[in-house]
Amino acid sequence: MSPSTQQRSPEWALYAVIAVVWVASRAFALVSVDMTPWMLNDLDIYAAWLPHLQDGMFPTGDPTWQYPPGIAPVFLIAGAIPIDFRWAFTLVILAADAAIMAALMWAHARRADSSWRGLWIWALAGLIVGSIMMVRFDVVPTMFAVGAVLLVARPALSGMSTALGLTVKVWPALMLFVLPRRSLTRGVLAFIATAVVVLAAFGILTDNSLSFIGNQQARGLQVESVGALPYELFTLFGGQVAFGLKYGSIQVLMQGTEAVGLAMTATGLALFAVLAWARLSGRLESVPAGDVALTVMLVAVATSRVYSPQFNVWLVGLAAVALTNAASRQRLVVTLVIGVSLLTQVVYPWSATQLVTGEPVAIIAQTLRITGLLTAVVLALLAVLRAPRAATTEG
Repeated sequence: MSPSTQQRSPEWALYAVIAVVWVASRAFALVSVDMTPWMLNDLDIYAAWLPHLQDGMFPTGDPTWQYPPGIAPVFLIAGAIPIDFRWAFTLVILAADAAIMAALMWAHARRADSSWRGLWIWALAGLIVGSIMMVRFDVVPTMFAVGAVLLVARPALSGMSTALGLTVKVWPALMLFVLPRRSLTRGVLAFIATAVVVLAAFGILTDNSLSFIGNQQARGLQVESVGALPYELFTLFGGQVAFGLKYGSIQVLMQGTEAVGLAMTATGLALFAVLAWARLSGRLESVPAGDVALTVMLVAVATSRVYSPQFNVWLVGLAAVALTNAASRQRLVVTLVIGVSLLTQVVYPWSATQLVTGEPVAIIAQTLRITGLLTAVVLALLAVLRAPRAATTEG
């Protein structure tokens, strides 16, 4: 056996262990779904959309349809598998999930400065995020976002992956922030070209493919968001707050919530402007792409009117990418992301309705969850904006 083979054997053995852990954590997530069967409601909604999609139409009359047209193939593929839709959908999600795990292993194997931490995080994501991974499609856009970060040294491919993610669930467009200044033009052009071609194809071949835009704009301040926390704390101390079901989610129905939502949006835009300036001025050239990706995603989640539990799939996926690079400065941030994801499982699906009834345990868990998220945002921003100017680190 050659010396190089002797050196590599332990690594491949550890890859095999990580793969086994990935399987075990996904098994846990699947079992957890049956412990909370009401979580299958989302799959019922997806199944109800399927006949429309098979006829080349998008469900425009359904306010719960809030997604770009690129997600349609996921449902159509699941619908074409000749088994119960729930398990067919699970197979599609597991395929995307496994692709992320394989991509992280590939990135780890090809870099001399890689770390095992990121691989372990994604392998354990079934435990960290929980059953929501198996009943929502958020693993799919996460796959494209992870691909965009890992392909940052090839800006055209990174831009293409970002665009494909955009056509599935909008937020992966933020991965344009990871492109170094010198390759930004190539990445953005590839992003635009890919997005235009894909969206034009859906526009030609289907009906109402952009109908999701109106439903997105109609979203209010949802109960699990950062902006809703003051209202929930008010109920904890005996205050009366109106909550109600709108557009498929529980929202705060009080005067002033529109102003709160606008303030959150303005804060997010301001922080994105700061990060864009830092990128264009060259201040982020020494920052690993995964660190930038995690930071922009944390800002997006914290300043959104929505913070659904499946958003943690995005955060954990990007946390895994960040810590695959040994040069990452986001270890404490990732620890907070993991803690926030675990706390989310306390609130949802077990205690979501208790947020609106003033139950102390649920509101305390939500307070810790939001506090952890906001702390992670601040630390992530400081880590990337205070990074020393040095040679560019790709990935």
